[in-house]
Amino acid sequence: MGSRLRGKNILLVGAAGNLGPSWAGGMLEEGATVFALGLGVNDCNPLNELAEKFPNNLLMGIWDVTTQASDADISEIFPALAGARDLHGMVYNAGIDSPAGAGGPQALSFDHATWDTIFQVNVFGFANIVSAVRPLLAETSSIVAVGSMYGLVSPRLDLYSHYFDGKGSIKHPAYGASKAALLALAKQFGTHLAPRGTRVNTLTLGGVEGNQDSEFQAKFALENPQNRMVPISEALGAMTYLLSDDSLSMTAQNLIVDGGYTAW
Repeated sequence: MGSRLRGKNILLVGAAGNLGPSWAGGMLEEGATVFALGLGVNDCNPLNELAEKFPNNLLMGIWDVTTQASDADISEIFPALAGARDLHGMVYNAGIDSPAGAGGPQALSFDHATWDTIFQVNVFGFANIVSAVRPLLAETSSIVAVGSMYGLVSPRLDLYSHYFDGKGSIKHPAYGASKAALLALAKQFGTHLAPRGTRVNTLTLGGVEGNQDSEFQAKFALENPQNRMVPISEALGAMTYLLSDDSLSMTAQNLIVDGGYTAW
């Protein structure tokens, strides 16, 4: 058990999504009280296991980030936050992505509706929730947007060439575009909210080890300076840093944890 986040109340948005339970566990282990918000939180087994381990420090509430929210809505979901500026941090983990190999073969083969859906969650949802929580933020607070290396570089075709019987697959182009937009939005929020004591940063991840197939993992490792994928446990320290008082002088910045992949 650590103590770098002891006494801090942190809203985790998209808590049941990819990496959400890992962020929650890391924050709880560092002493934070976590308000887990999003769709499917009550049916997420890893979150329920954390709730049993930290019964007084993990609260869960349901909200769709594409629905316009206010501070009153957040306070109604989590009465402990009602009427007080007691929220010390917010992590925006909500996002739409697709597993490796689930995309189409051509960058221009995706329809308008899917582009719109991805931007509604990955970009507009962030602006929506930041606006809602602003009145609840403590005098010193931290907002972290979870980004992606594909907001910085294009997906390499060879990483996905083994899918569809060798025809290949790509990430939806709206995913990288939305993460680039998220990065720009966090920079602007980070500068504009700085005078009121709120810092806003992006934690950009790349090649985080998950449920990718073995061939993809092997390919990525070959293209990574560290010759491996990134364990989520090693990204938790970066998240803790951005949420803790260690990063009081850091805002409108992008912290990259990708094993050096985007440095090539």
